[in-house]
Amino acid sequence: MAVVQKNAVELLAPAGDFTCLQAAIQGGADAVYFGVGELNMRGGGARNFSVDDFPEIGRRAHEAKIKVYLALNVLVLPSELSRVDDILSNAKDHVDAVICWDPAVITRCRAYGIPFHISTQASVANAESARFYKDLGAKRIVLARECSLDDVRSIRSEADIPVEVFGHGAMCVSVSGRCFFSQDVFGLSANRGKCLQNCRRKYRITDSEDEGADFELGENYVLSAKDMCTLPFLEMILEAGVDALKIEGRGRNAEYVQTVTRAYRTAIDGWAAGALDDQLKEKLIASVKTVFHRDFSSGFYMGVPVNEFAQSYGNCSKTRKEIVGIVENQYRKAGAVAILVQSHSFTVGDTLMIQGPTTGVVTFAVTSIRQEEDELDTAPRGRVTVPLDGELRVRPNDKVFILQ
Repeated sequence: MAVVQKNAVELLAPAGDFTCLQAAIQGGADAVYFGVGELNMRGGGARNFSVDDFPEIGRRAHEAKIKVYLALNVLVLPSELSRVDDILSNAKDHVDAVICWDPAVITRCRAYGIPFHISTQASVANAESARFYKDLGAKRIVLARECSLDDVRSIRSEADIPVEVFGHGAMCVSVSGRCFFSQDVFGLSANRGKCLQNCRRKYRITDSEDEGADFELGENYVLSAKDMCTLPFLEMILEAGVDALKIEGRGRNAEYVQTVTRAYRTAIDGWAAGALDDQLKEKLIASVKTVFHRDFSSGFYMGVPVNEFAQSYGNCSKTRKEIVGIVENQYRKAGAVAILVQSHSFTVGDTLMIQGPTTGVVTFAVTSIRQEEDELDTAPRGRVTVPLDGELRVRPNDKVFILQ
């Protein structure tokens, strides 16, 4: 099936599971990227797809007219080469490209006739390196995060190969994927997609000669880099000639995927229409601050960052969500949804979010609450119904949250 891109600059969103895949589609992505099992840079998490999911991933994405990229971007050990063959042989009819950098994976992509993009793990930071991979048959280069805007312009024009850059999401305190902090402490290597992100934690320094003298590092998290946000200067990146803008976050939740994707979709479309002004930027920056984020940084685009570590611990979002229960049924003609309230209650005026692998993310305000024939201000435990536009599809057993 032919895939039609919405804009010349492709917006690439993460998909850690089917709910996030649906959220990326709803947010307006031009493409999604995902991993399978452990042979990708998010292989250590519980959320990942299997080879059996390839047909459904490809079907959903291509029906939505977006592309699908498989991340197979770790270094591969000798015992894993047969697994690589298994993954690629199953993927070739369902994905549009593979993101990789290990020469063994590149060789096998060529043998299977699968287009491949060079991962940022290859740290391509100059035109000569880009041409090297172009000569091997690469269709795109995901540039090193250490590239400035001037570097991006230079590489794109001199190497004459499509380039992809990161636009939003987490950054690594080390060269991406090359930090061995997690390996040294837990035996789980970042270079194998299993980083436990020790750098994101609080630390206590203790005087080795006086155990009573210790200090907690909490004001500045000196190992934890800020998240990247390029919305304040997005037009400069788009005008640098990039072909794709990637949102980082396969380990983050569905509302993050939908909210951030929608913000950058709006920004890219606004730029294309000549309407990406400061007022729109401020509105979009406010929207991405409602989901999980650390303090924001411009990364390396404006030059080598100085004092760019997080000033606060963990999530800086002011919005929190609590589990309410599950969807029991939807009555589309009546414009209502039945919710089984199992945990946190909610009241008229609250905002609910429903998430599911087919539904994606649906958010709406509660205008009334009914239990049998009674109209209530607050939802008790048990079955209640609330109004929901029939155009918004949800499914039984979807999870229901309240946003606070």
